[in-house]
Amino acid sequence: MTPREKHIIITGASRGFGRDLAMHMAESGTVLHLIARSDMSALVHELEARGAEVRTWKQDLTQTAELHDLISRIAESISKQDTGFLGLVNNAGMIDPVGPAGKYSYDAYKSNLEINFVAPILLTHAFIQHFQDWDVVKRVIMISSGASKKPYHGWSHYCSTKAGVDMFSRTAGIEQTKQRHPVEIMAFNPGRIATDMQKTIRETSEEDFPMVHDFISAWKEGVIGDSREVAGRLSRLMLAEFFPSGEILSHRDI
Repeated sequence: MTPREKHIIITGASRGFGRDLAMHMAESGTVLHLIARSDMSALVHELEARGAEVRTWKQDLTQTAELHDLISRIAESISKQDTGFLGLVNNAGMIDPVGPAGKYSYDAYKSNLEINFVAPILLTHAFIQHFQDWDVVKRVIMISSGASKKPYHGWSHYCSTKAGVDMFSRTAGIEQTKQRHPVEIMAFNPGRIATDMQKTIRETSEEDFPMVHDFISAWKEGVIGDSREVAGRLSRLMLAEFFPSGEILSHRDI
């Protein structure tokens, strides 16, 4: 009997932590569905060289009215009888604009809320709707942040969206325990890892983000995490026999 395929959807897959996750998950028998706004052709070649099948989906996540259709198209491309695992990693996120609420443009603030909170929640909602009744292992990982538990001056949008993602994960996790074929869901805080977002934070003015020097010092002292290493640990957890559904974990827990 032919082994059943794993289908894994990753948002923000073109670079950073999303790219590192895709690299770790790329193997024979896995179909990676990569969602990003930018061209991913070079990445596709690398992933295919590792044995994965890769399907790319170009999508601006701020266009939230299009997300249900996006998941519908992905679902239509997946054969139910050939599938043994379905995964969704809501990785895409942004920190801009950094500064007190009310300072920067309404549209920039709105885009932050859409990418960090609205999009991952709607994608997960659509994922559950489409795959709830599939009798296969189904898992969702929401990329969270330590900012979900602590207020930072200048990060009112980021802290609140990540706190919302955590609560959604906990609540949906409880709901899914009542389902015959549950979707397991958790949130994960990767910590301070070497990505473009950390670079953006370090370049922020002290007026907008008074803690900027703490982030600069951590970078200079080499105490920020390796994105590839953390991605490797998370990818192993996603496919492990035990999955901590309904929980909020950090990089220190796995």
